[in-house]
Amino acid sequence: HSLPCSVCRFCTSIVAQDDIGNIYHGRNLDYGFVDILSKITLDVQFIKSGQVAYQGTTFLGYVGLWTGQSPHKFTISGDERDGGRWWENAIAAFLNRNYPVSWLVRDTLSEAEDFQSAVLRLAGIPIIAEVYYIVGGVSPKEGMVITRNRRGPADLWPLDPLGGAWFRVETNYDHWTTPPPFDDRRTAAIKALNATGQHNINFDTLFKVFLKLCIVVALQVL
Repeated sequence: HSLPCSVCRFCTSIVAQDDIGNIYHGRNLDYGFVDILSKITLDVQFIKSGQVAYQGTTFLGYVGLWTGQSPHKFTISGDERDGGRWWENAIAAFLNRNYPVSWLVRDTLSEAEDFQSAVLRLAGIPIIAEVYYIVGGVSPKEGMVITRNRRGPADLWPLDPLGGAWFRVETNYDHWTTPPPFDDRRTAAIKALNATGQHNINFDTLFKVFLKLCIVVALQVL
C-alpha cells in the first residue's frame, strides 16, 4: 500500500446523478512523482471468454487497481485516507492477512455482480490500511462513498438525489470534518458542481469540473 498511498494523496473522486437518473463517476489522480508515474500509467482490460470482464487504470508492474469499471455494473475509485501508523499496516498485512487496499478493488471488479454486492465487499472485507472507496452504479441513487477503517466501514455516504444531494465529493478527508485551508479541494469541487447544475451534468461538464480542480491543486503546490 505504500506506493499508492503516496500517489493518491491529492486525489478527488466525484459521483453524481443527473436529473433523469444517469450516474456519472469521475476521478483525478494528482499523484506525486509525476515525472515518473505519468510515464508508466496504463489502461488495462481484463478479458474472460473473449469479453472484457473489467478494466482499470494502474501502473506498470503494479498488480492492484485504484480506478476501474465492470461494464454495465459499477465503477470504483480509491482515495487515500490518512490514518494509522506504518506498523499497524504491517500487522494488518502480515499477521492478520488483510487485503491490500488496491487488490480488493481489483477482486471486487472481478467478482461482484452488481453495485450492491460491490459496496458490501468494499465496506466489509478487512484491509491493510484506511481508505476511501467511491462506487458508482448504473441505476438511479447508485452512488456511495465508503470511508474505511481496516476492519470495516467508518461511514457509508450514499447519493440522496430526492433530498437534493445529487453528487458526492470525496478528496482525502472525512466528509464530516472540515478540510485544512491549504488543501480545500472539496469546496472548489462543490462550487463547480453547483454552478454546473444537475440538469447540465454529463461527461463533458464533469471533466471541466476536474480541470478546475487541477488549477486549484497547481496553485496550492505553488
